[in-house]
Amino acid sequence: MRQEIVDRVRAQISYELQREGPPDGFPKFPDIPRERYTNSEFYALEKELLWPKVWMYVGRVEDVPEAGSYFTWDDAGIPLLIVRGKDLKVRAFYNSCRHRGAPVVRDACGKASILRCQYHSWAYDTQGHLVSYPSSRDFVDLIQSERSLGELRCEIFDGWIFVNQDPDALPLVDFLGPVADELQQMDGNNLQFLDKTTYIIEANWKVAIEAFLEVYHFPHIHKPRPDWGMGAFDLDINGAAIDLMRHGQSRMVVPFTKPAQKLRGMKDGLDWDVGFGKDGPFPDIPSANDMVRSTSLAYGVFPNMTIPVEATGFPFLVFWPIDIRTTKFDVIHFAPKWGDGDPPGDWETRLAGFDGITKEDQANMAPIQKSLEAPSNRGIPLNYQERRIWHLHEQVDRVIGAERIPTNLRVPELLADYIVG
Repeated sequence: MRQEIVDRVRAQISYELQREGPPDGFPKFPDIPRERYTNSEFYALEKELLWPKVWMYVGRVEDVPEAGSYFTWDDAGIPLLIVRGKDLKVRAFYNSCRHRGAPVVRDACGKASILRCQYHSWAYDTQGHLVSYPSSRDFVDLIQSERSLGELRCEIFDGWIFVNQDPDALPLVDFLGPVADELQQMDGNNLQFLDKTTYIIEANWKVAIEAFLEVYHFPHIHKPRPDWGMGAFDLDINGAAIDLMRHGQSRMVVPFTKPAQKLRGMKDGLDWDVGFGKDGPFPDIPSANDMVRSTSLAYGVFPNMTIPVEATGFPFLVFWPIDIRTTKFDVIHFAPKWGDGDPPGDWETRLAGFDGITKEDQANMAPIQKSLEAPSNRGIPLNYQERRIWHLHEQVDRVIGAERIPTNLRVPELLADYIVG
């Protein structure tokens, strides 16, 4: 992370702690229409025009370590096959045989030199080319070269694999923008998968992710739990420094409260030279800036991911719509590479602590969804601290195309003058 960004964030936190209201000229948000969370027409627009156009996290390069390694993936409701080809390139295909549509691969993961459909034994190489099919004499004018597996965009950033169904999508690094630049300090290529926990939430995916786009709620539902062994979770929400970025990305940096600073051995929440965590019980990511160690720093990756980074390992929080009122929530932790066996440090306690935090958030989600269905609830007012939520909704409408959205379901573009990076 460049020093100029660290200095700017430090100045933002100082400003936020002292301000008496939103900045002069900051727009008043009209209510977000509740139907954006409950209306089947809007959900259908998202399904048709949002999800096929966005970059989606699917796994790590370690999941396909050598030629022929593969895994299947369907979190977005489409069956995909991620495979490392004979040329060692990682590719993504629709897991659908070009004959009658049966899955080409049925196992969750494995290794093969030939990918063979179990229905009629059509066979593909690891680059997706159709190499053979039985009873070829019975097909009239079938052009084998035109029956390769359907391929998607597949790109890798610091060891994380993303796919996109849109052939015209921005390159992944351009889409991530400043988030990619700043995440490089977390040395993703030298991390490894640690743990994955999945929850099913009875709420729209936006209800779920919005809980992780603001800290306005934090002092009201999250309490310090020393038994978790994770220090203090007290955040000074009045100091939240937020940057909104192009393509729906964002960053939020929140200082700790004075008691939490003391517990962490810090002299001042803006003194980031203490390097908290360097001498702790967990292996450190040396390249992590001390701002990571001395604040709560989280990135939003449009549309469905938040990344609260820590210098000793951190999770991807990913939200997948199952239907209009149900969301699959994945918490995927990564830690500095340790090789085989158990990772160093008491990760069992640390993961239990994080589970407790997310469950405090989840306790509100299903009730919120039910409340949104109430006829008396006509809209959602947001405050200045919650502007990352509005930013998310603006980008949803841009990707879908505002002209395709019924007027009563749109959100106006108000934040163009507040985009940085």
